Amino acid sequence: MKRIVLVAFFAFLISSSYCTRTGDDTDNEESVNVAENGKFKETNDLDSELVTNTELATNTEAEATDDKAEQQNIGLKLTDKGIVITLTPDYDSRGSGVVYTRWGKTTCRSGAERVYAGYAGGSGYHEHGGGANIVCMPTSGVGHLSTQNPGHYTFMYGTEYESQNKIWSNHNWNVPCAVCYVPDKSTKMQLPGRINCPDSWTQEYRGYLMADHRGHRRNQVFECIDEAGEKIHGSNSDTNGALLYFVMPKCNQGMPCGPYNANIAITCSICTR
Repeated sequence: MKRIVLVAFFAFLISSSYCTRTGDDTDNEESVNVAENGKFKETNDLDSELVTNTELATNTEAEATDDKAEQQNIGLKLTDKGIVITLTPDYDSRGSGVVYTRWGKTTCRSGAERVYAGYAGGSGYHEHGGGANIVCMPTSGVGHLSTQNPGHYTFMYGTEYESQNKIWSNHNWNVPCAVCYVPDKSTKMQLPGRINCPDSWTQEYRGYLMADHRGHRRNQVFECIDEAGEKIHGSNSDTNGALLYFVMPKCNQGMPCGPYNANIAITCSICTR
């Protein structure tokens, strides 16, 4: 009987010890889980904070860039001493604009700024030297750097229309000009043979292609002269100088007679974009 009681007692002790260890393990696992969950939560909070800080930094940088661009546009700079106002051009418009000469007119198209008006000048048709182009010589604000005779020189003549035809009645009259500025363009093109401009281009003016006579000594750069060429009043005295003639296509000698006609003057357009 004593043996049975002793065995039962030892069995009870072993059972109690096992249950205690199992409970301890459960408590330990719960502690581990709590610790792990806390760790995950801490990591998630850290990641969230990092993302938030990154987004905040990006937004701040973008706002700073926008503020910088805005400051450049309005000509302001922020320094540690305060606000500095500058007179520089807007950030987006610096270096923009194009200049062209409107031959035969003293005005520019609507939307273009006239820089100055003047007379078309060039080298004499009968001379071997000089310049091949014509230039727009201003009629006001002319300045001099020296009063000495240069000794060796070429001449600048006025430029005359040579147009004994029914296209216009400008024969022997001198040619005016205007230098024009377009602020919203960046390039200019002289388009020969057409009276309009390609898509996405703006036509500044149209007219006739003109140059010096084929039998003269001097070569003249082809220039587009306005279709409604004006005259310089009081200049119809046939003084010659630099001369402008209409240009005709020489068909079947490299120029196709399809789009061009041997008896019709070649047109032109000045286009900007």
